[in-house]
Amino acid sequence: MEVVTSGRGWVETDGGWTEVLPGAMLWHVAGDQTIGRSDPESPYSCLAVRMDGGSRERHVPRFSYWHDLGEIVSLTEESIRMFLDDSFGNDSLLDHLYSRLRYQALLHHHRLETVGVAEPLRVVRSLIETRYAEPLKVESLAKEAGWSVAHLHDQFKTAYGSTPRQMILERRLSSAREQLVGTGYSIKEIAANTGFTHSSAFCSAFRKAFGVTPKAYRDGYYFG
Repeated sequence: MEVVTSGRGWVETDGGWTEVLPGAMLWHVAGDQTIGRSDPESPYSCLAVRMDGGSRERHVPRFSYWHDLGEIVSLTEESIRMFLDDSFGNDSLLDHLYSRLRYQALLHHHRLETVGVAEPLRVVRSLIETRYAEPLKVESLAKEAGWSVAHLHDQFKTAYGSTPRQMILERRLSSAREQLVGTGYSIKEIAANTGFTHSSAFCSAFRKAFGVTPKAYRDGYYFG
């Protein structure tokens, strides 16, 4: 299976090419295609998990979604550490990943069945995922949805569990964590890359969300 952690890609299905964005979870069985195209301007990255067996039985829908990108990044980092730890068996790691990811997939489809997601909400969600680094305003998102700000706020929170403003911040911080451990950009550059107007605002938001400064987070990742 594949869990998209950043960027933008497409997977070939019977109906053509389906776009996948951060948070998308793809459950493959024998014969399915994996992600086969990537956006050159925003290449995708993903957590890929292989479970042998070759079964064509699908236990969850092929496409699902994990709404908390910060949790995805944390799970990815944790999985890499566990994989590299010789004292921890790979079978236990696979069991852990399967149960965690399956739960999130089933939770997503339960929400869809009980709440439903209106098309305007999908539009707004997509805008947040692809344009979070821009100076997005909730007012402009509401205009794209054709709703009032208050109505968008209520409907979005019901469908996704957070407000548009919260999701913009979560997406920016998720991307910032990836850049802190995956690039050599300075704190100031990462702040600008992820939509923060000032590095001080970025550092404050990061510390409030994760309990450490961006520098401490980067140092802890590389130096333990």
